[in-house]
Amino acid sequence: MLYRQNLPMLVCFTLLLASVGAHCAPPPPNIKQCKSRWVVTSAQPLAFGTFSIELGSGSLVMDSNGLITPTGAITLSNATPTTAFTVTVNNTLDPAVCGTYGFDLSWGIMPAPLAGAGTTIPLTNILVSEPTLAPTPTALPLLGLSTANLPLTFTFQGTLTTTFPQAAGLYTSPAFTVDLTQSGTIVSLSSTATATSASPLNLAETISLNFGTIAAGTVASSVTIDTLGQRSVTGDAAKINVLPGTAGTFQLTGEPNLSYSTLISTTATLDNGAGAQIIANSFTHNSSGTIPPGGIETFNVGATLNLAPLQTPGTYSTATGSGIPYSLTVNYN
Repeated sequence: MLYRQNLPMLVCFTLLLASVGAHCAPPPPNIKQCKSRWVVTSAQPLAFGTFSIELGSGSLVMDSNGLITPTGAITLSNATPTTAFTVTVNNTLDPAVCGTYGFDLSWGIMPAPLAGAGTTIPLTNILVSEPTLAPTPTALPLLGLSTANLPLTFTFQGTLTTTFPQAAGLYTSPAFTVDLTQSGTIVSLSSTATATSASPLNLAETISLNFGTIAAGTVASSVTIDTLGQRSVTGDAAKINVLPGTAGTFQLTGEPNLSYSTLISTTATLDNGAGAQIIANSFTHNSSGTIPPGGIETFNVGATLNLAPLQTPGTYSTATGSGIPYSLTVNYN
């Protein structure tokens, strides 16, 4: 009876020891120890900045450094920053061990066209690069990536293409995701792509630059008309008020509050149609450099006319004979 009563106790004691032994033994290393701690972060979004498009079509081509090259009729402004989309991959456990297990990088959802106030803007040629694993830009997916050198930073690039007219405003893609997959576990990161379309600059001459009526002297002289339309004379030339002259006047339209630069000729040639010429130089302008809130700015141009002694009488124009007009160019900064 005693033997039969003690037997179950011996069996239970043996099982208890086996259970304790199994519990105390270290678990074998396996990939599941790493896959649960992968992290994917983004340092910056995919932003193509601010652009304008004039008659025709063009593209904004972003490289792996986030630098953009405009092509065709498209112009880039520095009103908003441009940044390449970057994804950083790391592991919060032991990167030197966990990184060697390898992972896949792929699109969960690819970037769709950017939508805004006007026609949608397609985003194409989306490539990714990473200096050590994918030095040459390539398309996703990237499969079986592994390295002990974590973290890794992947940089995305792409091309926006549009045609005139493109309504002004902010354009944004729907949310897209990049998936990191390891052993069936997926970690995703979401972002969007953005670009801002600005109204193209339009410059129109409303009043021509005119030096008025002048009587030449016996020595070299000059007549200057400033941006307010006021004339001044050097030498012995004389102003005649039959035609007092006018500063050139231009109307500029564009995107409110954006800054722009103005480039003007250094010289122009006026011809009387019979071979006599006069050189105009020292061109000035009073443009503000920023489109006003209303989107329209009016500014003036002045210059200096250089007369030879006893300059041949006549009517001189840049549109006559071998005359060469001056040029005025404005561009967004």
